[in-house]
This record gives sequence, C-alpha cells and structure tokens, in this order.
Amino acid sequence: MRSALFILALLPSLTGDSLAAVSPWSDILENAKANSALTERRAGLIEQAREAEALPIVRRARCLADVGKDRTWLDGRSNALEEEIRETFALAMSDFGACSTLSRELPLLAAAYRLTGEQAFLDRILAQLDEMARWSPLQRPGWTLYTPGNRLPLDGKDGNWLATGTGIRALGDTLELLPEEAVPQDLRGRIEALLLKEIEGVVDDWKTKRPWFVRTDNPITNQWVLPTEGLVRASILLGKDKHPEAYELGVANLLKALNAHGAKGEFEEGFGYASFTVTSLLHAAHAMAVAGDARAISHPFLENFPTWLVHHFQPGGYGINCFDAGPSYNAPESARPLLSLIATLTASPVARWALRHQTSGPTEDLAGLAASALPDVGQDQAPPRYAVYERAARVNWRDSWDRDATGVWIRGGHPLDQHDHQDRGHVNLISKGQPILIEAGTPSYDHPLMMSQYSSGAGHNALQLGEAFPEASTDAGKTLSLPGWQKEHGIAPIAVIELDNTGGKVRVDGGKCYEGLSRWERTVAWDSKLLEVTDEVELAPDLEPDTILFRWHLGTEREVAVTGAGREWRVEWAEAGITLHGDAPLVVSQARMPDNTLAGHDGSRSDKNFHSCVIARTANKEKRLLLTTRVLPQ
Repeated sequence: MRSALFILALLPSLTGDSLAAVSPWSDILENAKANSALTERRAGLIEQAREAEALPIVRRARCLADVGKDRTWLDGRSNALEEEIRETFALAMSDFGACSTLSRELPLLAAAYRLTGEQAFLDRILAQLDEMARWSPLQRPGWTLYTPGNRLPLDGKDGNWLATGTGIRALGDTLELLPEEAVPQDLRGRIEALLLKEIEGVVDDWKTKRPWFVRTDNPITNQWVLPTEGLVRASILLGKDKHPEAYELGVANLLKALNAHGAKGEFEEGFGYASFTVTSLLHAAHAMAVAGDARAISHPFLENFPTWLVHHFQPGGYGINCFDAGPSYNAPESARPLLSLIATLTASPVARWALRHQTSGPTEDLAGLAASALPDVGQDQAPPRYAVYERAARVNWRDSWDRDATGVWIRGGHPLDQHDHQDRGHVNLISKGQPILIEAGTPSYDHPLMMSQYSSGAGHNALQLGEAFPEASTDAGKTLSLPGWQKEHGIAPIAVIELDNTGGKVRVDGGKCYEGLSRWERTVAWDSKLLEVTDEVELAPDLEPDTILFRWHLGTEREVAVTGAGREWRVEWAEAGITLHGDAPLVVSQARMPDNTLAGHDGSRSDKNFHSCVIARTANKEKRLLLTTRVLPQ
C-alpha cells in the first residue's frame, strides 16, 4: 500500500488536514477509534452493528416465491408484468436490493469488529460473505423488463447493472476494514474468483455494447456509473497492475461520467439521483486515490458538487425537488449521509459547514463517525445564497441561511435532461419557512398517478393548452404525448435579468416546449416580501384558439378562498394571498391534487396525501393571454 503522504502529494486541491480523504477505510476507522471525543459515537455505531448482527443473513432469492423472503425486496412494478417475464425482473431487482443492503450492513459489521474484536461480529460477517460468494453474477439479467411487452435479447443477457456496483462495494469496504487474517483463504479465494468474473462481465458489456447505456454512450445515468464503480473497485481489489486494461477502461468510463455533468457541480438528474449516483462516484474515486491514482478525486465536478447539493436546501427544512427527487420536506436531513461521505472523503468545507449549520450533524454510520473526527480548524465555508446553474437549468435563491428564511427556485430545461418532469417554467416559493408555491413531488414509480398527476405538467406550476387531462397509468415508462402539454425533455433557457442577495428577476423561454406554440415567456421577479410572475402566451398562427390554463400548487392542504370575476381574481389562505389579472376573462377554481412534497406525506396511495391547487384558465378559447400573478405572503 502506498503511503497516505505520497498519495496526498498527488492531490494539490487537498490540504494537510484532508489526510482522511486519501486513507483507506481501515485507517479512517483507526483515526476515529483513537479520538477520545468520539466515545459516545463509537458506542452508537457498535449498537447499530449489534442490531444488524442479530438479523438473519440476506439470502439470494432463487424463484419468484422467494422474493420478499430472507430480507429480499419485491419491486412493485413486477406485479403488472406478464407471467413470462415477472420472475426474471423480480429476481434481478431483488439482487440490487440485496447488494444495496449489504453495501451498508457488511461494512458496519466489519467496523464494529475492528473496534471491539468481538467474535460474534466476525462470525456474522463470514456467514454473509460465504453466502454472497455464491452470487455469481452479482446482477442477474432482467432489470430491463420493467415495462409490459419488454423481453430479453435472444442470448438472455441485458448486462451488468446496479447490483454490480453495490455488491462489489460491499465486498471491497468489508475486506478493507477487516484484518487480512480474519477471512479464511478458501473464502477469500472464492470472493476473488467472483470478482474476476465480474471484471470479465463488465468488460464484455462495454466490448459488445450490450446494455442500452453503452450503446447510446450515456455516461450520465447511474446505470453507467454503478457497473463502472464495480469494475474499478474489483480491479483494485485484485491488483490493478494485474488487470491494467480493465482498470483503465473503468477509469476512462468514470472520468467520462464526471465530465458529463456540469463544471459547477450540477448533477444532471437532480438531487434524488445525485444522492445515489454521486455516492458511487465518490467510492470509486476514493478507492483510486488510496491506490495512488488521483485522476477522479481531484475532478472539478466532485470539488464543486457540495455547493450544488447544499443549494437545494430551501427554508423550513424543505428542498428543491425537481426531477425524480421525491418529497421536498426534510431535505437537509436526507442529505446527511451524502454530506458525511463527502466530508470524510474530500474534507469539503461546504459539506462540513452544511453538516454543522444546516443539519443535525454527521450521520450515525461509519462515514458520520469519520466526519465527526475531522479537525475543527475553521475551514467551514457557507456557499453563496443564490446561484444560476445553466447545466441544471435552474435558478435558486434564499434571503438567509436561517430556517425561517424566504427562498425561491425556478426551473428551465436543458437538452440533456434525464429523469425530468414536465416542469419547464415551474416557480417555487417558501416564505419565512412556510411553503407557499410547491410542486407535487414524486411518489414510488409504481404509483398509479405517477405519470398523470405527478411527473406531468399537472404536478407543476406550468402552462397547459386545452383541457384534456392524461389518464392514470401504472406504467412508469409511459411517455405523455397529449397535445397542449409540454414535450418530453423540452428546452427552456433561463435569462437572468437581476440576481443578488436581495432578490432577482429572470425570464424563462418555454415556447419550444409545446407543439404549435409561438411564444410562452414567463418573467419572475421577487424579493423577500413579494413574488410576481408575468406570463405571455401566444398560439401559433395556424392553431385554432384554445383554453390557456395555469396551475398554482399551494403549500397547504386546506381549502382556500377564491373570489373575483372576469379579469380580476383573488386567492387567500392563512399563509398568503394571490392576485391574478388577465387581459382576457378568466375562470379561477381550486382542486385537491395528490402530494408527495409537504411534511407528513410519503408518496403512498393514501387519500390523505393532498394539497390545494389553484387553476386559472381563460373563460373562452383564446389565441393569446397576458397573465400577471402576484403572490404576497402574510
């Protein structure tokens, strides 16, 4: 093993206080073990490990009836599939679930054994490793069968996938944490044989262009990153000098993924997927750095990503939840695991600041223990309170970092967006910690309203032409194509007119997001007390007049008061008032819309998960509309 000091010399962006960033997990844990201030945290980690040790080991499901047993997971989408493919899909997804569980559980048990030396921990680890050594391949085929009608290729293979990365991470972190003599040679040999087959499988996937993300050269997706992490890590575990071609293929693919995102740290698929995918990028980059290769750990994307991540934090504990990012509430707390990992592996000043000032602190896991051991040398750094992210097609702002501050975010659309919703032009407002304007959020993918009322334009504060509404569908892969609705991956650039600590003014050009629309310009101006939105809509000359409709999703479950007539309307509830003025007669109404944004909602199918939504439509079919919406929080 190269010395940490030598590796540190390869990382000019890191300081002498960042030694943990290039130390193996075993050394990171030993550093935390020697810190007398962390006695209570170590005890908490060991107690978690005792709870895990008491659980039965995770066993691989071998048939559909086994999925959901032995601590495995059944993906709900399998219930809608034809019998011919249901079992294959369910088994493939259970592999991902099992390996993901073990990527957290096995290193926890290994850390507890290293801290205590208790044989019970080692026995439990060895029993799980013995079972896992039989899982070859770690990712069985079938993950592409999530939609009815899909079938595997004739050779029955769709390539390595997410379980490849999480499974090899589980093995790598565990072996790194355990004393070398703790794993019997026979078992270690079986694990190494498994890793060799995984290397061969991933290399063959790229050589044959088997998976869709290789064929389409799409390094953005997590589906590219996780097998890449597995290839890099397995090559290092077996000796990267013994497998130089495989290792360099993995590194090249990893760097391609890092280069695919924004130079300012924007993760292209949004906050939710970033939490999953960047975790994989960090683990791979860290393993490379420990092995003496700094090409990934020093990449600008990883250096700037913490600022982009923390810029998702909105007042009141809410967060920017565009894309498939799930709920908005409790966003800073949900980011604690990733912030703890970033702080541990990169010593990011922004991540350290966020852990101390925006969350309840480092997590209770291994990364959190290590982050708690970082020296307090005054290197914390709050990010700016506003930002423009061209690659993420977003502007975000808040008037302070206090919990009861006011915050605004606005979405555009980039041509390379993935996992995005029909949300071009969406405006979000939190005032003094209270949600005022929100979006619907994202439930589970098998939710029957996912496509019709969550990810569609119906779930966002955006334009709709006509009154046709999409039907509910349990098919999460279905694309909405109703006329008058936003096109998939629509391009909507954001022009910043003014933006500073006091407020801002931006213009979103959403005209290209709709078929047959000549113009939709949305201008948003705001400060801490008022938000005003001006919408200018013109239909194409060859289109017949149509209903022009806007939704305003409100951060309340209560019914609101709607008054007015003709061109002037007012909406009032306890937290805010909205005035709407059109240059054509309007009809303003309210509806209950399904919700997975507000606190207490979990994306389930409960009829209690709703919020109020104001719908402003033209009273008659029109060719154009100028609408001014003023939101005045109480």
